[in-house]
Amino acid sequence: MADKSRDISIVVVGGSYAGAAAAKKLSDLSKKGYTGLKVTLVDEKSHYFHAIGFPKSLVDAKYAAKSFLPFSAFFETGSQHQFINSRLKSITDAHHLELENGQQLYYDYLVLATGGKAPGPINVSATSKDEGLAEIEQLRAGLQDANSVLVIGGGAVGVEVAGFVATTFPQKKVTLVHSGKRLMPTNFRDGVSNGAVAKLGQVGVDVVLNERVELPSDFGHNAHVGHKVLRGTSGTEYPSDVQILAVGFKVNSTFLEPLETKTGSLLHIEDGPGFIRVRPTLQLDSDSFPNIFVPGDANDLPMTAKYGFKAEMQGGTAAANIKKLIDTGFDQMFNESEDTAIANAPPLGKWSDMVDAILVPIGPELGVVQMLKVALGGSGIANFIVRQIKSKDFMLWMRKGYFPYKQQTSGQ
Repeated sequence: MADKSRDISIVVVGGSYAGAAAAKKLSDLSKKGYTGLKVTLVDEKSHYFHAIGFPKSLVDAKYAAKSFLPFSAFFETGSQHQFINSRLKSITDAHHLELENGQQLYYDYLVLATGGKAPGPINVSATSKDEGLAEIEQLRAGLQDANSVLVIGGGAVGVEVAGFVATTFPQKKVTLVHSGKRLMPTNFRDGVSNGAVAKLGQVGVDVVLNERVELPSDFGHNAHVGHKVLRGTSGTEYPSDVQILAVGFKVNSTFLEPLETKTGSLLHIEDGPGFIRVRPTLQLDSDSFPNIFVPGDANDLPMTAKYGFKAEMQGGTAAANIKKLIDTGFDQMFNESEDTAIANAPPLGKWSDMVDAILVPIGPELGVVQMLKVALGGSGIANFIVRQIKSKDFMLWMRKGYFPYKQQTSGQ
């Protein structure tokens, strides 16, 4: 086993579910004998936003304020670890990257947990807490003044948003339009979808299936406040005062261009959202960069792996694999000879998506569940389970454990 007290630099880009899990597990190693290990967490936002809880943040201003947690509280004051509030500009080579603020960072291991961008403000685009709250408040105010609301997209988020809007504003006309023949991701059983349709109906949501809403070219990637009449592919018109997009996902991979130029191969998929190619070990899919890992929504794993809790699990897998490499001195060998390091690398753990579970609140009282291949859609048991586990705070309490330290006021 290599000297674990040696200097080791790990950079984690992105502090949401996958990045926070990886950064926390890796930084904890410094308390277990890895005294020279330093983790640098980079995020363009000053605060983590609990995106899973967006449906509740949208209708509850007090909850929204609690959903922003400061990255300055992520690491213990005085530790060797640091948070940098900036955006990744480019990865120069197998050991260096550049940030938008001009900083250049060295790394022995890199965790790219850059995620993807869902439509705003489901994915808050603002980089500060105050601006993020204002972004959500603008949409909330629009809902309060509206007579009708159109939610586009019938995945889990669309169902949750429609349910919370309808129960908070029962006088509004809420319509959910989905392009598929059933709600929810297709890896979940029909009972979940059928239960969601029934319970949305209970709270007054009109559900339209097999209909794709045609968005104007200037619609953008955000929710809109203001009266619009959008047309479906069937020719049906959907007038509404607020339009909320719960479909569409984009991945930024432009920072990979220098690496793609060096290798002469694409490290991302050009079609669709632009996912980054990875191996089952969550390493970047290139022999030239075995020290780069891509857990979370940015990678090209199936869409069935694009959930917050699965991203967190992937962050744990990436951290465990990096620890294995550290323990065998991979970074030392890699600096001396890439071929020798790769030839002597230990077997790494592979990501295995063994869990198809989902809890979807439909307002604060109703919901649908699937656990261990058992769908609890229309049942009262599902309502009870969702209320106990998710509806109250969308599991925000679990996230607060990542930010246990006093917020720092400098060095950001």
